[in-house]
Amino acid sequence: MVVSTANQLSSTYNLWQRFKFPSENGPRDAVAVPNLVADQLNSAYTLIIDMALVQLLTILFGISLYLYMRRYDPRDRVTKLSPLAPTIWNKRSDLADLILETGTTKENWMKPNVVLLLLLFLVLWVGIKATGVLVPPLLTLGTAAPVNPDAIYSPDRTNDNDASSAALFPLEVPRFIRALGSTVNEEIRHKVNVSDAKQVGQTSDGEKILQIDYSYNATGADFGLQKFPELTLNVLGSCTTNYSWFNQTVPVVYNDQIIAVDWYNLFGNTTYQWSASLFDGREPMASFFTGNYTQGILPTSNATWGVVVSSVNRSSFSPGTDPWYLTGPGTSDTGAAYSVLTARPALSCWEDNVWSYKGHNSTIDDLTSTALPGLELSDDLQSILLDILGSPMIQSVGQHLQSSALLSSTTASNQIFDAKSSSVHDDLERLVQAAYVATVNILTDLTLYPVGASRDVRNVAVGASGQTKDGVADFVVWSSEIKTLSTLVVIVIPSVFVGLWLIAIVLMYYTPVGIVTALDSSDLQGKLAAGGSHETTTVLANPPRSVENQ
Repeated sequence: MVVSTANQLSSTYNLWQRFKFPSENGPRDAVAVPNLVADQLNSAYTLIIDMALVQLLTILFGISLYLYMRRYDPRDRVTKLSPLAPTIWNKRSDLADLILETGTTKENWMKPNVVLLLLLFLVLWVGIKATGVLVPPLLTLGTAAPVNPDAIYSPDRTNDNDASSAALFPLEVPRFIRALGSTVNEEIRHKVNVSDAKQVGQTSDGEKILQIDYSYNATGADFGLQKFPELTLNVLGSCTTNYSWFNQTVPVVYNDQIIAVDWYNLFGNTTYQWSASLFDGREPMASFFTGNYTQGILPTSNATWGVVVSSVNRSSFSPGTDPWYLTGPGTSDTGAAYSVLTARPALSCWEDNVWSYKGHNSTIDDLTSTALPGLELSDDLQSILLDILGSPMIQSVGQHLQSSALLSSTTASNQIFDAKSSSVHDDLERLVQAAYVATVNILTDLTLYPVGASRDVRNVAVGASGQTKDGVADFVVWSSEIKTLSTLVVIVIPSVFVGLWLIAIVLMYYTPVGIVTALDSSDLQGKLAAGGSHETTTVLANPPRSVENQ
């Protein structure tokens, strides 16, 4: 499900409205209500379940006692009826009391039939208690509600205008910061697979060439889609430390200091160059780039991306051995004895993004019913998904996080970082986790942009009429202020109670089974124990005509 640390405003979702709750097992018919209402309903339904079980016991005990009483002639039913019969009938609503009253009588333990009854009552009591514990939670499915269409804002990401791009960037940053903040969630670590760094070679200088693989899946239920929970995005990627991107180091004198400026050819292309140096900042920094789409599992499913790390000349009190943070002797005004060497490798990566639905595969460019039979996403929702997921999410995460992208930068203190504890693997692992969160949150994030954002960047979720486009609002948002109730359970529990109550009424008043109601007499048990009286005998010896004729 969506992982978000942001609170949804009450204006971003609709309550008291039936909708499809996204579940891995399929859409569930549901309705969202405030927490207080859900708590009250849960208490009420617990009581209803208790009353329904009493009616069930009335039916079971009534039929059992009726069959037991039919064994004897009507004139002998009192004298031969076990004293336990009235006890069982009158204690049917309190099995615990029935067990105590029956079990505390010493002579009852000498009767095998009574012991079997006690075991049966105990099983029924455990079952009733278990039902009271297990059934009410089935009422609540989660904390989701259908999104309010008026709260959806999807910024136009297709505009190449510099001013629009500049306005879009700060609008996008908060959602990636939220994603990064969620990486501390232990559950996220189990959703994402990042392999250990394995050495696949070494340079002529003896430096290690490392490879790190990663993968994760996101389903329609994770996205919050009300329909098509089986739709799945399968992400598979791999990164390698690439020394061939490095071109040269150019020393620059600045404030009487010699600063090394490393130059890189992006993706090995001399036309696209990038530099890394202390001019980027005192702590390690990283720059993220996208390359071309190539053949993957599908012809255009594989996207290339890369990272140039700017860690050269950064000071550390501890030595570093990782390719990105390999240190040599250094000097610093703070006394740090180590400094990161020049010519750190870039990270060359590929990522395969394949969407699957009921055995068919496609790319983000074609989430149609033609490519994925049975999938009926609206064209406008497909367009929004393409805008957001058209390039590797991990690249977007790193690009927007800037100085916070690298885990190593969080260890920096007073312009010194800890090279010993820093590694390209740990940096990449955190980025992959943030990418997963940002991916599953793509729809719920559409409600979390600041008010008035459409004045700076056009809202593509709204049509020319000013209304939200068809199908764009087919998702849910999550909030701790609400509860999602199963419509099926809401209807079934009261219906079962009413049904059992009606069956009990008919059984006790309109069928021969009603003879057992004679056991309701408050002094009947004492009379039976004394061998029966004329009054009691009359009651049980003159059953309804329908009984005598059987």
